[in-house]
Amino acid sequence: MNFFSKNRFIYWLLIFLVVVLLSALITLLVFYSDNSGGAGKQQPLNKGKRFQKELSLSPTQADSVEGILAQYRKSTGPLAADITNYRTQLLDELAMDNPDTTIINKYIDEICVIQKKMQKASVCQYMALKEVCDPVQCQRLSALYFELYGCQGQCKSMDKGNGMMHRNRRGNPQQ
Repeated sequence: MNFFSKNRFIYWLLIFLVVVLLSALITLLVFYSDNSGGAGKQQPLNKGKRFQKELSLSPTQADSVEGILAQYRKSTGPLAADITNYRTQLLDELAMDNPDTTIINKYIDEICVIQKKMQKASVCQYMALKEVCDPVQCQRLSALYFELYGCQGQCKSMDKGNGMMHRNRRGNPQQ
C-alpha cells in the first residue's frame, strides 16, 4: 500500500504543476498580446499627443500642430529614405576590395546635401510650431528642442545671451 500512496501523491503533484504552468503560460500570452497590439496602434498618434501634453495645447492648436507634423513627415520621409539608400551604397562600396574614393566622396556629399535639407525642414517645422504657440508654450517648445538636439546642459547658456564661453575669452581663463 505504501507503493500506491507514493504514486498517488506524485500523480497529484504533477497535475498541480501542469495546471500552474498552463495558467502562467496563458497569463503571459494574454499580457504580451495586449501590449504589442496596443502599442502598434497608438504609435502614429504619440508625437502629436506628446506635443499636446507637453505644451498644454488647446484643441485648435492641437489641430494646427498635427497638420505641421504631418507636413514635416511628408517632406522628410523621402529624404530619410534617400539617406538610407546612399548609406547602403556607401557601405557596399566600402566593402569592396578596392573601394573608389571618388564614389565614396560622391555618396558622402549627397548624404550631406540631404541632411542639410532635413535640417532646413526641421527649422521650418520649429518656426511653424512657434507661430501656433503662446509665449509660455514657446519656452517649453524651445526646451523640447534642446532635449531633441541633445543640448540639455551645454546649450542653456546660449538662452541667457552669454554665447559660447571659450577658455581664453570671457570663460574660464587659463591660469
